[in-house]
Amino acid sequence: MKLSTSVLPYVTISLMANDKATYIAARNSGIGPALIEDVRIHYRGAALATDPYDFYLAERGMERGRGLSVDKLIPGRLISAGEGVLTLGWEGEGAPAMVGELLGLFELGEVPKSWYDEFGVPMSGPDKAILEITYASVYGERWRVTSDKIVPGRLD
Repeated sequence: MKLSTSVLPYVTISLMANDKATYIAARNSGIGPALIEDVRIHYRGAALATDPYDFYLAERGMERGRGLSVDKLIPGRLISAGEGVLTLGWEGEGAPAMVGELLGLFELGEVPKSWYDEFGVPMSGPDKAILEITYASVYGERWRVTSDKIVPGRLD
């Protein structure tokens, strides 16, 4: 299948953090919409069909994420070009502490090593979760991006 350069979604996973808010975000910086086909968390040898918010609640033994912000990453969701999803995070007073929480649980490839050092957590390892998103263009071209890598890979 020839790649249509007129519609090229380009989804990346990042950690957005400042003194007021902290989020794991999925952003489409491409020139076409990205249709989410699958969302998985790879953790301790298992591939779990869940999004970061539900995974976080399960790992922390919480029924509800009081104070947590959520914008669900689910199959069928469309991320328009230039738009993003703030999938799991915290706004307000607890935002700086949430950086350490997320870095301790998730492997995030675009985060500087100094951030991991500051919170005393390893950058990678068997106890780190990796978020994986498979998405498609409107023409059916498919890509996969994982939180431990900065660049998505083509599947077709």
